[in-house]
Amino acid sequence: MNTQAVALPTSDLLAVVERAAKDPSIDIERFQRLLDILEMQTNRNNERSFNAALVLAQAEMRPIIADAANVSTRSKYASYGALDRECRPHYSKHGLAPSFNTEPTGDPNTMRVVCMLGHRDGHTRRYQIDMPIDTKGARGGDVMTRTHATGSALSYAKRYLLVAAFNLAIDDDDDGNAAGRRPASAPPIHTVGAAHTYARAADEQIDPQTGEIIHEHVEPFTIEMNEGSTWAQFLEPLQRYIHAAANIGEVDEWLLKNQDLLLKLKDAKPQLYRLFEKNLEPTKERLANQ
Repeated sequence: MNTQAVALPTSDLLAVVERAAKDPSIDIERFQRLLDILEMQTNRNNERSFNAALVLAQAEMRPIIADAANVSTRSKYASYGALDRECRPHYSKHGLAPSFNTEPTGDPNTMRVVCMLGHRDGHTRRYQIDMPIDTKGARGGDVMTRTHATGSALSYAKRYLLVAAFNLAIDDDDDGNAAGRRPASAPPIHTVGAAHTYARAADEQIDPQTGEIIHEHVEPFTIEMNEGSTWAQFLEPLQRYIHAAANIGEVDEWLLKNQDLLLKLKDAKPQLYRLFEKNLEPTKERLANQ
């Protein structure tokens, strides 16, 4: 049998393989070579389809609109939701789909996040990034539990990988902060109340559920104090979260979830506890009058 079948279109090559499978005179080695040629050509065609789809999808994707604020740099960035809203209709239209997973790195303080960008014809391209699982902020204090830090690393990595996979245009990209041009119809940029958003440091402005810089209120949770933590590292974020509460019931929930540490504070530092209570009075009064 002539192995020049490699020059044939895939459909014709498949027909050759099918005929060879029915030919009792063909030896196994020659038949395996035909299968290898078919697989190689199929993979090459699938990669061409992938590349063509990626080009078409990228051509339709516009610069991403920034929809959130990074208080550490006083800049705007595009959240994963903004990236997904812009990208998904276009990559889905052309048969592409990203999926994410994690892999061990050998370093317990580092997470490897992998994006597999697949095409409906079967070709897949791999992207990866190693992210630190960092519980500390810029000042060196603990600002997240390890669970929250892991979520933070995954959240940031997914954004970076999506940008890399589709070569997304983000204006003035400074350390992952997307500052796109925002037309009048774009969603508003959300931040915590203006009276205190930019008065705090970056290591005190992290959403414990997602690891993102806070730009909306956070659902109440129990703040942890690790060995070496100060009362200020507990009180300042708690006070800030309460300032951003949606209603008076949410304030009560914050206090209830953190009552064990608050009672310890009241016993150990009564003056600091009274100052904390006094600082909450304007917030309680505002929410009570809503």
